Amino acid sequence: MNLLVILQAATPVVEMAEQTVQATTPEESYLSLIMKGGWILLPIFLLSLLAIYVIINKSLVINRLGKKDTIWLSRVVELIHEGKIDKALKFCVERPYASAKVIAAGLKEYERDDKEIQESMEVEARQQISIMESQMNWLGITASIAPMLGFLGTIFGVIKIFYDIAKTNDLAIDTISTGLYQKMICSGAGLLVGIIAYAGYYVLNGRIDKAVVNIDKESNEVLKAIRANKRGTVEA
Repeated sequence: MNLLVILQAATPVVEMAEQTVQATTPEESYLSLIMKGGWILLPIFLLSLLAIYVIINKSLVINRLGKKDTIWLSRVVELIHEGKIDKALKFCVERPYASAKVIAAGLKEYERDDKEIQESMEVEARQQISIMESQMNWLGITASIAPMLGFLGTIFGVIKIFYDIAKTNDLAIDTISTGLYQKMICSGAGLLVGIIAYAGYYVLNGRIDKAVVNIDKESNEVLKAIRANKRGTVEA
């Protein structure tokens, strides 16, 4: 009976002690935890900014150059069949599409033979594709380097942990675990940036491939209209 009374009396004291410990160890914010990753987070952060910039910039460029406009194309083909080459050329120059620039390059060489017209369109197509593909290598570099930087930060952290153990002969679990979770932040940050860059690289490349197919299709359609119009002119 006395033992029960003693336990009941000790319970509030234990609860107060636990509350005191919790009060004296404030919970850390996510930002403070991330900052413990060390200096290696700086290049990872810079790579993340680079990846985001390239993804946004190339998305806007591809949206502008790779847009598909069937109404515009049908009007250009109609003008070519009517023999209004100057109007068709002006109609192409006014559009920001990559296919419009390619077709305009061909219409400028309308008086030449079909082979030279096709070569002019192919040269302009390569230039437009180069514009869309520029800066894409930065995403590939970021996708490769960011995870490696994260693992490098983790390795540095593990080296430091073992150095501290050898120096102090202290195998306290709190020292080891604290160092590990701080350095694992580097790996997590590097992998996250790498995934973003990797996904952006392949999504944008897929859109560029679709734009290239669209350029090829529309330029071939216009080239057929030019040939048909020339044959009609010769026959007349």
